[in-house]
Amino acid sequence: MDHEQLLHLGRALRLLGEHGDALTRDTPREKLLEIRTDINRALDLVDRLTGPRPLTDCPQHPYGAVDEDAPDRCLICQTHRRRAEERRKREMGWTPTR
Repeated sequence: MDHEQLLHLGRALRLLGEHGDALTRDTPREKLLEIRTDINRALDLVDRLTGPRPLTDCPQHPYGAVDEDAPDRCLICQTHRRRAEERRKREMGWTPTR
């Protein structure tokens, strides 16, 4: 891991801790938006240290093409499922109408 990135992450996390210590019932919205920005900055630093986020929820194809309608968002697996379903339907005597 990059030592400099770890230092930046440490600073970002300490800043978040300070934000947490300073929260009160009267914390203004602007301060909360500043906290959100600092949280996103810390998350970005973690992402840079851990690598890219998977695009799908598929254990076989985490960085594969995305199909938003698939239960695991994996286009590859969804294509296989669709083909298997069509094959089952054909075996049962179903014919597609065009």
